[in-house]
Amino acid sequence: MEILNFRLRKLSCIVLIILVGSILSACSQVGKVIVDKEPKEDRQKDYIEEVPTQTVTNEKSVNLAPLYDQVRNLKGQEALDFFESLKSKGLSDRDILEFFINLPLSDANKEITDIYKNEKFETYMSTYPTGKPFGNYKWTNGDGTKIKGAFSELDLKLPFSNYVALKSGPVGDLNKKYRIGVAIHGFDQPWNVSLADAAQWEAERHPNVEVDVKDAQWDNDRMADIIDSFVLQKVDGILTWPMVESETTIAPVKRAIEAGIPVVSVDRMTGLEETTSRVTGNFPANGAQCGMYLIWKLAKEGSLNANVVLLRKPSGSTADANRTGHFLKVLSYFPDIHILKSYHDDDNTAEALANMQLALNEYPSIDVVFGTGDHEAIAAYDASKNANRLNSRKDDKKMMFLSIDDSKKAITSVKDGLFEVNTPYTPLISDIGMRTLLNIITKNGSMPHDIITPNIPMVTKDGDTIFGLKTQTPDQWYEYTFGAPIK
Repeated sequence: MEILNFRLRKLSCIVLIILVGSILSACSQVGKVIVDKEPKEDRQKDYIEEVPTQTVTNEKSVNLAPLYDQVRNLKGQEALDFFESLKSKGLSDRDILEFFINLPLSDANKEITDIYKNEKFETYMSTYPTGKPFGNYKWTNGDGTKIKGAFSELDLKLPFSNYVALKSGPVGDLNKKYRIGVAIHGFDQPWNVSLADAAQWEAERHPNVEVDVKDAQWDNDRMADIIDSFVLQKVDGILTWPMVESETTIAPVKRAIEAGIPVVSVDRMTGLEETTSRVTGNFPANGAQCGMYLIWKLAKEGSLNANVVLLRKPSGSTADANRTGHFLKVLSYFPDIHILKSYHDDDNTAEALANMQLALNEYPSIDVVFGTGDHEAIAAYDASKNANRLNSRKDDKKMMFLSIDDSKKAITSVKDGLFEVNTPYTPLISDIGMRTLLNIITKNGSMPHDIITPNIPMVTKDGDTIFGLKTQTPDQWYEYTFGAPIK
């Protein structure tokens, strides 16, 4: 009997060892493990610039409500005249952009109003964080820190490296190693690689911080598995970039928070209100700026009529809903603008190209292409060029391409006159998320639920002034762009 009991105990130990080994193996294999290619010391030796402290602004907000009362029932030329008068009403550049971001939806264009309501854009837009940056942070062109990307191996400049400023060196308990899990999608896209670069750079400024970056490869179920694996490993915090707000993201984030692990989302949101902190970008500004530019440009051409194709990111994504919704709000004041059709892609250039080819075959008259990501504008231009449709508008005018996201190719396309406008949205904000997470974990001050990044001026070829708002030239923004250099 004693021999039997001994053998049973031995067998139980073996089974336990196998199970533990299996769990650890699963944790290490979930998702694509990302490894930087260059030793940290070599990568950072030319980038030792210390980050300055956060700068602040004392500029006061203007009450825009009376202006909305005046504009909400205007349409067409009357609405245009009102937009053109904003500077004379004493509004600053910041006020003018805020005016267009919060512009109420008009009933002047029933087609656009119906699209807006049917797609429930207001549901997304009403829950998206807005307001002033944390601590009255003020960004000025020229601010930021040059780095070498750990994953892209590209020279980059982080625009907001002094936002939620954190000194380099150990954080929190000097005798503790803090482990951070980073769960993102899309290492096949330069934007997402640069997102990871910024997070890694911030972590490497602190010798007692260890980061594990994993790519869910556009698979929401895999993303859930990655977050659950971080929970099993009992990491100290999780930084995430979810593709869409869905139950597959909400559930694992909720499990992490219930396990006492703080979760900070960057850029897109998880869909869970209880996410510890959310670092959000300028989606509303992106859409509103594109709308501003289009109306201004059409007015310069002498007609407020246009046929518009929408090439859009995944349905249900924060980026798509907010950018498209704010774009359509501006257009809703003009009855002769027609939305031909919306086409969605999964953040995939080949899909965007195929969608534009479908649009070109389906519609003989396209004046404008609005893309909720720069890959869509790039694909739209290429498809139109291949189809010999670039100058197919009335009187042989060039088709207009409105782009968002600031790759080097997109900004260069504005400079070369291929795109009319770019409204920058930088991936280089995950360093803010990492600093926020480290402050939460180490209890270094109080971090708000929402950390909002500053709105960035739109980019036009000549730095035009649009409805009183000064834009920037491609050269002024180029150092902050992402992606490989243009050859």
